Amino acid sequence: MTETLEEENVPSKGCGIIGRYPIVSILVFAAAGIGLGIGLSYWQPEDPDELNTKQEVLRWVGLIGDLFIRALKAIVLPLVFINVSISVVDMMSLGRASKIGWTTIGLYFLTTIGASVLGIISIVIFRSKFTSENFVEVGPAVVTLGCGIEGSFIAEGADGSLSCTSNYASEEDILFEFDDVSNSLVKESGGTKSDISMSETIYTGIFTKLVTSNIFVSFYEANFAAVAFLAIFFGCALGRVLQTHRIAEAESLVMRLFRELDKVFILLINWIILATPFAVFSLIAKAIGSNSALQENFKNVAYLVAATILAMILQYFIFYIGVFYIFTRWNVFKYMKSIVPAQTMAFASASSAATIPVTLRSVMDTGVVPEAVARFVVPLGATINMDGGAIYFPCACIWLAYLNGQTVNIGNYFLLIAISTIGSAGTAPVPSASLVLIITGE
Repeated sequence: MTETLEEENVPSKGCGIIGRYPIVSILVFAAAGIGLGIGLSYWQPEDPDELNTKQEVLRWVGLIGDLFIRALKAIVLPLVFINVSISVVDMMSLGRASKIGWTTIGLYFLTTIGASVLGIISIVIFRSKFTSENFVEVGPAVVTLGCGIEGSFIAEGADGSLSCTSNYASEEDILFEFDDVSNSLVKESGGTKSDISMSETIYTGIFTKLVTSNIFVSFYEANFAAVAFLAIFFGCALGRVLQTHRIAEAESLVMRLFRELDKVFILLINWIILATPFAVFSLIAKAIGSNSALQENFKNVAYLVAATILAMILQYFIFYIGVFYIFTRWNVFKYMKSIVPAQTMAFASASSAATIPVTLRSVMDTGVVPEAVARFVVPLGATINMDGGAIYFPCACIWLAYLNGQTVNIGNYFLLIAISTIGSAGTAPVPSASLVLIITGE
């Protein structure tokens, strides 16, 4: 039988009014963060010194949020491995591992492909609003070549001869085009983009991420998918060993170690979660304040944002609330109210990995989800069930296509659904990870 969380291991959710009204506190701090962020966005530095000052201010404003995310990531990954392993052993002891496992994977696939379809539908609704933009083509790379005398450059004469001179009529006289054949001067984040096929996306984005060649490297690189995948098979192997050799769980050194570590990590997570309202304020204020042209940027991508939000709303009501009610016949909104802290944390951090502890705690606080199921479903879902990415990918690709005057046909729609459904499962549970998938759809 699965052990329940002991009360002494679950501290209060905060002090004073924050502890009594945790959800309201998070929403209030989030609103305050939005207000501060908007105020900082109107700060337009006029010189480099002022720009550096603003960057320093934003850096300190976001300190609590950055420390919060760093602390969560440090604890969450080992917690995911331990939780998934324990939950698999528990479900095997109850004879429910196979049923729950396949049901979970089936529901994840259903919601992800549904997210992709809704992303297509929502962006098609807005496509008549799109207008093609005229983009200035980037010219060839140019350099100036200095010579021995200060202030002098190598210039090309009318006859093609080269000379070192400081007497030049314009910069065009000393500019030389060049072709960086070896890409030696390309920045690490730039460079030429090689075409990526759907086959390569599936191969590298799914299978090589799921099956690691070095689990220690996966922990070091925070490869959540590989860690969760290994934890499933580790739990299956451990459960089979206990059953085959008739070893009671209380006598298993590994299970006792894992359960004790689980309690330690949960206590650490609960301590970190106490700072959630302050972290939400810090993260939102820094994110919004870093954008110095909110109105202009929103104007450029308003329809993309609207289509994405519409798809997410449809996803929420059709697949989350609808499927939830069909399978459980429970009061949907009563349950959803219990997980508001997790949804608020997800909005603030933009990382499903960082939200795992809050989600796990919120689900358990409902009192209707068995602990073994929650510890299996939540970490696994946070690493492979990326419905947000599945929605955003087709929306962004079609928006970019129309923006560049390209025509999107029915075949492209089906291809985008397939790529976004499969590719989103391999997306890292970190902020802005979906942008990586956009390379495939260009």
